[in-house]
Amino acid sequence: MTILLVVVSLLALWDALSVLTGTVYYGETFVLFAMLGAAAEWIVAGIALGLLAIVFLIATVVSVLRTKSVPRSSRLATLVGRLEREFPMLRRFDVKEKVEPTTEDRAEKLKQRYIDGDISEREFEREMDRLLDDDTSTQRYSRSDGTSIEIDD
Repeated sequence: MTILLVVVSLLALWDALSVLTGTVYYGETFVLFAMLGAAAEWIVAGIALGLLAIVFLIATVVSVLRTKSVPRSSRLATLVGRLEREFPMLRRFDVKEKVEPTTEDRAEKLKQRYIDGDISEREFEREMDRLLDDDTSTQRYSRSDGTSIEIDD
């Protein structure tokens, strides 16, 4: 597709420059219009190929997102959310829901931080409580003091 687009662009340039080598004198102000007129069909073909390439790119990205496992990341979810706000038609593909970390993902990451010693038990419990307040799904997590936390589904 790219090679075809480059060939069409070169042909348009060739036709446009052929106006300069012709024997007809157009005048200084009409040379540009004559060049555009000579290359008009190639310009239209180039625009059509460019739009087709964009459609294929979007279709490829959507296909990959639907079939492949995409890593879940808050940063990626934020980026996708911005794109969905900018381009509302992207909301139909539910990409943000596929890349946004679930409560289980966040809880596992929090547990790993606690196990690694990055956060204290108090911070772990506070963050786990915050996670429970943010989510409405029922899950059971064990605290270090033997009690469990439930999240409603």
